[in-house]
Amino acid sequence: MADPLYVLLGATGHVGGGIAARLLDQKRRVRVVGRSAERLASLAARGAEVATGSLEDPAFAARALAGAGAAFLLIPPQVTAPSFRAYQAGVVDALARAVEAARPGHVVTLSSIGAQLAAGNGPIAALHEMEQRLAAVKGVSVLHLRPGFFMENHLGSVGMVKQMGILGSAIRADLPMQTIATRDIAEVGARRLAALDFQGQGALELMGPRDVTMAEVARALGRAIGKPDLPYVQFPYDQARQGMIGAGLRPDMADLYVEMSRGFNEGIVRPTQPRSPATTTPTTIERFAEEVFAPAFRAA
Repeated sequence: MADPLYVLLGATGHVGGGIAARLLDQKRRVRVVGRSAERLASLAARGAEVATGSLEDPAFAARALAGAGAAFLLIPPQVTAPSFRAYQAGVVDALARAVEAARPGHVVTLSSIGAQLAAGNGPIAALHEMEQRLAAVKGVSVLHLRPGFFMENHLGSVGMVKQMGILGSAIRADLPMQTIATRDIAEVGARRLAALDFQGQGALELMGPRDVTMAEVARALGRAIGKPDLPYVQFPYDQARQGMIGAGLRPDMADLYVEMSRGFNEGIVRPTQPRSPATTTPTTIERFAEEVFAPAFRAA
């Protein structure tokens, strides 16, 4: 059987780009999709076909997925959207229509822990909608990867650590969370796409090597940058919202992130699968702190 064409969305990001690199290492046929040809140039130089445009455009989404034998789908971040939920809904609709037209045999999505919920989970609600829409497409096997909290989210706190000497958010300091490095998500996604070893509709939660609290995260990041006593501060929801707006987020997006934090704190957003070899990934918060966070901190 001929090698399928792999269409990979979000190829300028950590997960989509990581999957693309791994499949190109295996000499697979790859089409990478993103907004910027310049940012996809390194993958094009390795032999990837490139498709550039906005996934809010149903015609572009259909062209991007045309001919796909397998695909990796996500909702790309878009912080400048006038309404973030409207943006997410538009992308979900365009992707569902494109999958219906292209009928790739296998699809892997980037979803999230908490995507089994239709509400109370902030921006994750759109991933629930994506899962439901794809479930309605006949003849396509879909595996939804549902990772926990991205370690890379802490890169957005480099400025706070430098200027205020703290790590902080609206999430409880003592809440054990499933925390994962994006490279581990990419590794799982690439492996499952290469094997095409799933049928029907399924979800796989990805939890990192162990649950960690935000207080533990602060200690790990602090040790890596020579600040072993770096404290973690839980901000009140209103203060967290104002801080996000001050950092440039639109109010509706800040509201969604506050809702997600509340969902974590109150146990609404939580895993549904047990920790197992299949749901556990290798990169520790300590390794991430040394290899990713500390270099970014020094470079800032």
